Amino acid sequence: MTDLDERIVLTLREHADGSVDTDRLLAAAVGRGRTRLRRRRTAAGTALGLVAVLGVGVAIGPMGLHGSDPDYVPPGLGRPTDAVVAAMPPRADGVAGAADRPDLVGADAGLLHFGFAPNGPRYLNWSVRDGVESAELDVGGRTVTLELAASADVLRRGAQGVLAMVPELSRNGVFDGSVSRDDGLNGVPIWLRHWQPAPGVYARAGVVAKDQRDLFDVAAALRLDQAYRCGGPLRLTALPPGTQITGCEAWVGELPGRLAVALMVARASAPGIRVNLDHTIGVAESRNKGNRTIGGKPVYRSPQGDYLELLGLSGASRLSVDFGWPAQGYTEEDAATVLSGAQVAEHLDRPDTW
Repeated sequence: MTDLDERIVLTLREHADGSVDTDRLLAAAVGRGRTRLRRRRTAAGTALGLVAVLGVGVAIGPMGLHGSDPDYVPPGLGRPTDAVVAAMPPRADGVAGAADRPDLVGADAGLLHFGFAPNGPRYLNWSVRDGVESAELDVGGRTVTLELAASADVLRRGAQGVLAMVPELSRNGVFDGSVSRDDGLNGVPIWLRHWQPAPGVYARAGVVAKDQRDLFDVAAALRLDQAYRCGGPLRLTALPPGTQITGCEAWVGELPGRLAVALMVARASAPGIRVNLDHTIGVAESRNKGNRTIGGKPVYRSPQGDYLELLGLSGASRLSVDFGWPAQGYTEEDAATVLSGAQVAEHLDRPDTW
């Protein structure tokens, strides 16, 4: 039984007497697309080692106790790797930040409405989904999870990263700047802070550490005067009629060695097309012959007819569009539309060119 199958079975069992949680199935399906890429790369002797999570506050797989104190690493779980290249999402010129337009926070899955001061915390990843903009940040070797939304209720619906480890504290926090504490695991506390960095903007941050100082360091570096493009080096310029980008996540913590971007394209909140950009240095090209062409470019269609992969990128990069289950009502033509308009930055290891 595959990892996806196991998650489906668990979800169905949990809801045998009620409705199935489609958000959890969606998160698992996104992971499936990335797992396919990892399996192909395993044959070349390596794997990406990243998991795309585009559900509603759902953590798929171990979170690695993100934020663990540098002096403590749980068995089998490592700290974030020091990046050779620090990356941040590219600016979205002409778009207001959260301070000027708090109502825009989380409203467009392609945009982030916050950033950080120069020499602030280093991004490990960032995302926009279900009305929440978030980032995982390296602060002195500890990982701080930060989430922002336009309302307290949106944040209370779910949590991710460190915040998902203490769901009760995440749901019940009062946005008055106060800090909550949980005993955590192995004696290392989990700290959460809820506050309003600007009128109409609600923020929540968490860390696993000996003390709470990292939460205030992140808050001090937070800037709400500019917007940024969530897709990083990936842009989608063509979408099927009636669809929009409904979820976005980028992993940049191991640049230049590894990079990944996952975008969800859908109608409303139903499962839709998943666009995956993966870049891993040292991976030999696994496919060089297509069985389709889109705009004169070679494309490979899977025998199962559930995804398309654009060929011709460097051996270290993969761009694919997954339109298989659980996506409903999407065709190869829809996937081809998305792939035909996908633009990938030429230098993935140079964030300043994105």
